Amino acid sequence: MNCIQQLPKVGAGYFILTISSLSTEYEWLSALKEIPRWLPPLWPTVVVAPHPDDETLGAGGLIATQRRQGVPVTIIAVTDGEAAYLDAVGLAETRRAEQEAAVRDLGVQASDIVRLGLPDSKVAKFEEKLTEDVRPFVRPGTLLVAPWAGDPHPDHEACGRAAMRAARATGASIVFYLFWAWHLNTPDSLSSLPLRKFRVPYELQARRAAALACHRSQLARDNGEPILPECFLAPARRPFETYIVSESSN
Repeated sequence: MNCIQQLPKVGAGYFILTISSLSTEYEWLSALKEIPRWLPPLWPTVVVAPHPDDETLGAGGLIATQRRQGVPVTIIAVTDGEAAYLDAVGLAETRRAEQEAAVRDLGVQASDIVRLGLPDSKVAKFEEKLTEDVRPFVRPGTLLVAPWAGDPHPDHEACGRAAMRAARATGASIVFYLFWAWHLNTPDSLSSLPLRKFRVPYELQARRAAALACHRSQLARDNGEPILPECFLAPARRPFETYIVSESSN
């Protein structure tokens, strides 16, 4: 299915691109059917979100599960997502409020969100700062959850690289989530990765869905196409989440 999507270009501004997912959801589900299962350790968990909504899209079920078991979860909100639409007024404030409502549905309080305020679409220019900002929150016995450095969006890639450096420097365990890769990669292109399946308990799938619905500015627009039309959301509605898991995070 084709979707209209705004993607950042080099320099200021955005261009409009029609995205055709390279593989269908059926093909992804077939490819992921036999990957090994994974249970997250009950360690303090830190989730890196490049934009408000990425924590829900990539790791909402994991967050809700950790919180239900009493595990502390910190959300590192890297940007406020202010560049999602060029013509939106007050979008950063709107998206911060949406994120707070979403993570509340997942069991995380607003006081557990760390806001870095880096510029949306330009995180790569601040990778060293981001690495240093993440380091104080992780240590051995911390589970760091970040976007995969190969997830094809420049902010996701930068966050993945920075998180990996922070984990290596501190001895924290790290796992990676994916979002744009489900649309811009194929199962064969990811087959060499140590993908693991985390089954989201049924009752927490509903919490994740409620959290996703909080990101209203990304799901619908009065004028023009939203950033997240329904055809992009199938991976976030699966009964499981997929992570790239190293041996140290098992």
